[in-house]
Amino acid sequence: MPIHIHHHHSFEARCEVMRRLEVLDRKIDLVLRKEDIIMSMETDALDQAEAAAAANSAADDSAEKLLITLSEMVADLKTHTTDPQVAARITALATAISDRAAKLGAAVVAGTPAA
Repeated sequence: MPIHIHHHHSFEARCEVMRRLEVLDRKIDLVLRKEDIIMSMETDALDQAEAAAAANSAADDSAEKLLITLSEMVADLKTHTTDPQVAARITALATAISDRAAKLGAAVVAGTPAA
C-alpha cells in the first residue's frame, strides 16, 4: 500500500495576513498619535485655565487692597475735616467705595464654584 503525503504551502495567504497586520499596525499608530495630540490639547487648555485663574486671583487681591487703602484714606480725611460739605462728599465717597467692594465681593462669590 503506497502512502502519499501532500504538503501544500500557501505563500499568498501568508502575504495577505502580513499585509493586513501592517495595515492594522499603521491604524493603531495613528490612533495613538491622535490620542497624544488630544491629551496635549487638554493639558494646554488646563494650563491656560490655571494661568487665567491665577491672574484673576491677583487682580482680585489688588482690587481688595486698593479698596481697603481707599477706605482708610477716606476715614482719615473724614477725621481731619471740619467743613460739613467736605464731610458730606467724603461720606458719599466712602459709601461708593463700600458699595463697589460689596459688588466685587458678590461677583467673586458668584464666580466661585461650591466646594
